[in-house]
Amino acid sequence: MIKFGIKSAVLGSAVYYTVDKGVWKDSETTRELYEELEKGMSPYVGEFKKQIPFELPPLPSNDRVSYLFKYYWNCGVKSTFQFLINLPTHTTNAITLAYDKISSATSTEPVSSQDGTK
Repeated sequence: MIKFGIKSAVLGSAVYYTVDKGVWKDSETTRELYEELEKGMSPYVGEFKKQIPFELPPLPSNDRVSYLFKYYWNCGVKSTFQFLINLPTHTTNAITLAYDKISSATSTEPVSSQDGTK
């Protein structure tokens, strides 16, 4: 219960702070807050980048992200419909295989030996 109370207090504080600073106001206020935050963080970001042994690749452009989203969405749609097209065939094959296995398991008669050998 204490854990929930602490989490709620942290969340409430974060929401209160963002409302107090104007994050949820008009876009001009939010832009000014972003620029202020960027100016305050830039010295620390520069030092942090020097400590990283490798350089991070740049983020993809909006055009590239849009293209990739559409491409992978279309691949998912095509795969879904391909699965639905093949579903009757796969279902028939699975039922036939199950029927054959069950019928072969029930039709085999146990081997009995009269002389004691198998």
